[in-house]
Amino acid sequence: MPSDNNANGAVIPEKGKKNGKDKKKHGKSLGWIIGVVVLILISVTFILPTTVFSTGNGQSIEFGRYNGEPIALEMAYDNYFYNQLYSLSQMYPMSSQNMMQIYAQAFYQTVFQTALSQMADEASIKVSDRMLSQGVINSGLYRDENGAFDMDAYNAASQLDKEALRNQLTAMIPSQVVFQDMTSVKTSNAENEFVAALNASPKAFQYIIVDYDTYPDADAVSYANANPAPFMTKDLSVITVATESDANDIIASIESGETTFEDAVAASSTDSYASEGGSMGNVLFNDLENLLMNAEDATTLFDTASGNLTAPIQGYTGWMIFRADGESELPNLEDPAVLSDVKRYISVNDSETMNAYVAEKADEIFTAAEADFDKAASDNGLVITDVDASSYNPGSSSFINGLAGNDPEGFLYNAAVSDTAFQRTIFTASDNTVIGPQQTGSSYIIVRPVAGGTANETWTNYLNLMYSASSSDLAAQDLQSSILSSDGFEDNFITTYLSDIMMTSAQ
Repeated sequence: MPSDNNANGAVIPEKGKKNGKDKKKHGKSLGWIIGVVVLILISVTFILPTTVFSTGNGQSIEFGRYNGEPIALEMAYDNYFYNQLYSLSQMYPMSSQNMMQIYAQAFYQTVFQTALSQMADEASIKVSDRMLSQGVINSGLYRDENGAFDMDAYNAASQLDKEALRNQLTAMIPSQVVFQDMTSVKTSNAENEFVAALNASPKAFQYIIVDYDTYPDADAVSYANANPAPFMTKDLSVITVATESDANDIIASIESGETTFEDAVAASSTDSYASEGGSMGNVLFNDLENLLMNAEDATTLFDTASGNLTAPIQGYTGWMIFRADGESELPNLEDPAVLSDVKRYISVNDSETMNAYVAEKADEIFTAAEADFDKAASDNGLVITDVDASSYNPGSSSFINGLAGNDPEGFLYNAAVSDTAFQRTIFTASDNTVIGPQQTGSSYIIVRPVAGGTANETWTNYLNLMYSASSSDLAAQDLQSSILSSDGFEDNFITTYLSDIMMTSAQ
C-alpha cells in the first residue's frame, strides 16, 4: 500500500511489519546488513523488508543505465534502488523540501552498486557458504542484549526472512569484495616523502591592502555634502517578530499601556538587539536600507519623531517595530568611521569613480614600495599584513599547508586561488621582491616574500600522517569519480524524476 512518508504523495510503499512479539525479540526490523558499501559523500544503510512481497505488475521507473544495465526503481523487496529509497526515507523523513535529494541519493548509490557488481561479475567473484554465514552473523539482526550473535533468535526467524537476508548478502558481498580490493591501498615511502617535500620549503609574506579607504577624505566630504541622505544617522530601538499580526498586537499592547517597549523586547523579540533591550544605537540610513525589504521604508522611519513607534515594517529577518530614540542627524564628517562609511558607499554606488581612483593609487603606492615597502605603507596610513610560512598549493590540496590558514585577512589567499600564475610568481620570487599591484575583488594588494619562513613541524607531520591514513578514502573517491564520469553511465535522473515522480505525486 502506498505511503506518502510526509512527501506530498511521493510513491514509496510501506514495508511489511512483523507482529509485536517478533519485533520485540529481535530488537530491530530485519534489514541492517553488514559490509555497507561506503560512498565517499553518502552514508549508506541497507534495510531489508521484514516480509517478502510481490509487486505483480508493479511500476518500474528507469532513471538511467550503467553499461547498458537499467538503473530502475521497482516496488520489490529485492530491488536495490527501492531498498535505498526506503532506508533513506526512514533516516530522513521525506518532505517536499528534501524529497528530490533523497531520490537522488538512492539513485547514485544504486549506480555505484551496479558498477561494483558488474566489476565483480567480470572478476568471477563467488560467494562461499562461509562468507554468507559470516555475513548473517555480522548483520546485527540476530543479537542478544549483550550484542553477541543469538542462534535462538536466528532459528526463530521465518525461513522467508532468512532467505531474503541470504539473497541480499549474495548480491552484496561480491561488490563489497571489489570495493575493498580497490580501496585497500597503502602509500609507498616514496609517495609519502613526495607529499612531505611539498611542505618542506614554505615562504612567509607581507602585503599592503589598497582599497576604498585610501580615497581622499576631502573628496568623501564633498560627496557626502552634495548627497547627505544616505549618511544621515538616527538612534533607534527595534522589536522583531515572525508575522505582521504579531507586530500589530505588540504595538497595540504598548500603546494601551498594557506593556512597555522593553518588556515586549524581552518577551517577544527574536533579533540580536534583544540582549541590549532592543537598542540599535546610532544607525546609518544606508545600513538601515539594507535591513528592510522595501528601501523606501527607511525614509519613513527617519521621518518618525523621537519617542514614536512605527507601523510594522517588513525586514529580511521578520516584521520589525522601530522606536525612534532621537531625531535624524546630519553625518559628522569629522568622524573617521563616518568617512569610511561614505567611502564604502561610493565604492558600491559609484564604483567606476572609486575603482579608477583605487587602481591609480595602488600603482602609486607600488612604485613607492619598490623603494621602501615599510615607508610606503606608513606614508599612506596603511597596515602591513603578515602571513605565516605557507607552501605552494595551486591545487588547494588539503595535504599542503598553504595560504588558507595562514593569511589573517584573506586577501593574499583569495588572489592566489583565483590566479594561479600570480601564486606561482609570489612563491618563486626572491625574498623582499615587491610584487603587484594584484587586484582581488575591488581592492589591490602589494606583496613581498620575506625571510624567516620555516615549516610548522607539528602541522607538517600531521598532514603527512593524514595523507597516509586517508589513502583508502582517496582511492574510494577516485573510484566513485570514475564510475560517475564513465562513458557507460547514462544519467537521466532529473528528467525522469520530474516526469515520473513529480507527475505521480501530483495525481
